[in-house]
Amino acid sequence: MRVAIGVSSGEIARYSVFWNSLLCVRGVTPHNVMCSRGANIAENRNCIAERALMDRYDAVWYVDDDQVFSPDTLEKLISHDVDIVSGLYLKREIPWIPHMYMDTESRGWTPKLLQAGDCGLHEVHTTGAGCLLVKSDVLANMEVPLWRLGQYDKVNWSDDHDFLTRARAKGYRVFIDLDCPVGHMTNATIWPVRDSDGTWKSVLVQGNGAIAMWPAAMEHPDAKAGET
Repeated sequence: MRVAIGVSSGEIARYSVFWNSLLCVRGVTPHNVMCSRGANIAENRNCIAERALMDRYDAVWYVDDDQVFSPDTLEKLISHDVDIVSGLYLKREIPWIPHMYMDTESRGWTPKLLQAGDCGLHEVHTTGAGCLLVKSDVLANMEVPLWRLGQYDKVNWSDDHDFLTRARAKGYRVFIDLDCPVGHMTNATIWPVRDSDGTWKSVLVQGNGAIAMWPAAMEHPDAKAGET
């Protein structure tokens, strides 16, 4: 499978950590990386999709420049051979819930919390687009603009929720690989970690060492469903 690596970037300061991680991912080369930089993340992703379709790539792996990847990340996502699949990463704010959301009419996007023993491929309603592999057939069969801002909330980004909701309306399914953890950079990096007994933890890492850890996806009274 030919995969375009679509890098949407809004900042320069994080580049060294991000690029060091990305360029260690197997399947990533200077020839298949497409960068689009600017404050409008939807416009960045639309430019990447247009270029990838023009160059006849089979899929686009959308990545944000505040993510940290393992070398086998792309291989794991490709191996599932599904239309849309994401790695597992956490919100950068307490309570660091996973970017996994189910839809209910009464509550909107409801976070899907991790339970002991959870692993493998899980279907969700929406997720974030920081580590999202999308087959080109999906991009080619959706109305343009593919990525849009302000569809649900005029003051918060919702381009990922909107895109995936419209993709599901077209009959495409959205999955998350719980065996494909992805780091999310803040002043430190937050990793989802599953212990040998199946228990999930949120681990805060700086350098090569863990500096703190909490139960993953713990309930928090200030948590806002769907916030990315």
